[in-house]
Amino acid sequence: MGFSLMFLRVRNGDLVDADRAGLADFLAREGLVAPDDAGELRRSSDGEALAFDGRWTDLQLDGLSQEEPVTGGIAHATLSPDEVSFIFRLCVAGKMMVINPQGSPMYIVPAETHVREELPDPEDTVWVGTPAELAQALGSSFGDFSTFRDRVIGQPGPDADEESAR
Repeated sequence: MGFSLMFLRVRNGDLVDADRAGLADFLAREGLVAPDDAGELRRSSDGEALAFDGRWTDLQLDGLSQEEPVTGGIAHATLSPDEVSFIFRLCVAGKMMVINPQGSPMYIVPAETHVREELPDPEDTVWVGTPAELAQALGSSFGDFSTFRDRVIGQPGPDADEESAR
């Protein structure tokens, strides 16, 4: 699977800067060097490119010293557990959300990094509290996701009548 995802921070529909200090701390804890001009993340220990499950990733993050708002993305996400966990932690550290251009949900907010009023389309948004929930939101079938989304926003899912009949 080759998902394309973007990571950014918004307020009232406008792009704003990510939490640069949070990102710098996260990168240091992960043993990564801050991104270069090309946006590549490298390991501090040996300068090798970031990899998940032994495979190189094309995850990019803007340089933390640039003047424009810092954003990131990945052109070919595999949604492996290690990759999804990293994306979740990265977004939490930078107070960014995940933008899913493939479709619904378009906006995925990890660990309450955004409030409803800041979002361009709250109706096409889901909030996730763990990397597993992020993986569910990104990688499940539409039916599974609909059930998950309904549970998250507190609406009875399509199986609610069936459940109460049991």
